[in-house]
Amino acid sequence: MLETISPVLSLITTAAKAMNWFADLRKQTKGDVRALIEELKENSRLCFRVVEDGIAPEQIIPKYSTSVFDRLNESGFDFNAVKRSDIPMYEGMENTDLASWKDKSTQELITNIYDKIKDLRSLHASSAKAKRRIGPRIINIHKRILLLLRHARH
Repeated sequence: MLETISPVLSLITTAAKAMNWFADLRKQTKGDVRALIEELKENSRLCFRVVEDGIAPEQIIPKYSTSVFDRLNESGFDFNAVKRSDIPMYEGMENTDLASWKDKSTQELITNIYDKIKDLRSLHASSAKAKRRIGPRIINIHKRILLLLRHARH
């Protein structure tokens, strides 16, 4: 499944590399941004469990967390505080499903990630036995989290 991750994210396609990047980013942040980064880190780790380790998505989906995002969103938090600039067109991003994120705000990307996580949990809860394309949905969430990580770290 890793081959479906865009070349733009090739720098962070292993769990170890991504967790190191999250650790570096965590050192640069504090307060609410740090809490959000920690939640995203844990959600990324869950994505890696499916993508790299082959764990069944049904075991992982209930473990995704949105509590920090929900708390911050309810309080009117500015998610652009994670990174104030818009997402650039990283090398290798053109002609991929991530190309549409060029010039969008950090807040738009974060909100989209959490909308997709909530949609996935809802889909799983309502039709756990039905055949759904869950794997590709997790990969799409994973790619967006890694794009956010790359964007926020640079």
